[in-house]
Amino acid sequence: MMRSKIVRWPKVEDIIISTFREKDCLVTKACVFVGPTRLSRIPRHVHVFAPAALGSVFRAIDEGYRLICLIDGYFGNTPSVWHKEILFALKCGVTVCGSSSIGALRAAELHSFGMLGFGWVYRAFRRGVLQDDDEICVLHAVPELNFAPLSEAMVNIRYSLKMMRRRGLISRDIEMRIASRLKEHHFSKRVLPAVRDAFEREFGKQGAAKFNLYQRNTVDIKAQDAELMLKAVRSLPVTPSNNGWEFPLTTHWLQQFVAQDADIPPICRWRPTREGTEST
Repeated sequence: MMRSKIVRWPKVEDIIISTFREKDCLVTKACVFVGPTRLSRIPRHVHVFAPAALGSVFRAIDEGYRLICLIDGYFGNTPSVWHKEILFALKCGVTVCGSSSIGALRAAELHSFGMLGFGWVYRAFRRGVLQDDDEICVLHAVPELNFAPLSEAMVNIRYSLKMMRRRGLISRDIEMRIASRLKEHHFSKRVLPAVRDAFEREFGKQGAAKFNLYQRNTVDIKAQDAELMLKAVRSLPVTPSNNGWEFPLTTHWLQQFVAQDADIPPICRWRPTREGTEST
């Protein structure tokens, strides 16, 4: 008669201790996960990594980063960064911030556990004004082309239309109708020709002129939120808050991040080379 093998999993305290073993926790190592969200300045004090995927935050913890800024992340064919690895980071005493894209979404979902959110996109998700994850999604190029965005983020479209309304260029009803038309598109189809078409359907012969006004009033709110976050964490003391809850060591977590951690891909450093990008 065969006996089943008993697997003895470590305690969460043991995992946290081993995670930071032989790492200098007195020096705050900081990193940011970013891709298609455009940054005009690259902070010198952080290491820049490609968009986060499942396991990226866990890898950053393992490499000793104590401040993790999440902006962009993969989804769809590539598993997205997991809520639970962010919770693990918070329980380890790591400061985790989010803005702009999947960082704003995860911060809105996990703010009660201590993840910090920044910017308009984060606030819109947290208040329930935005609920769909396609609001932040864009199609983008390969790393060799600096993850250049190939479609327009719905949050950028919404914010730009709102700015046009506030400047008296369109009415509230027109703002809502154009946004609704573009919302019907798959996120990969929200390109500038589609935005132009929405204006032409709304304004007829004046559509081209109104679209030109839109382009002159376009606001990249994702980029603005990202820069706001990086400026805030650089200039303000950010203290993590992880009290009042316990990190559950489920079997799935232990299989994914302890027993099979070799399956988690490494995080990839990169440096944006967009013209005009500066280091600060």
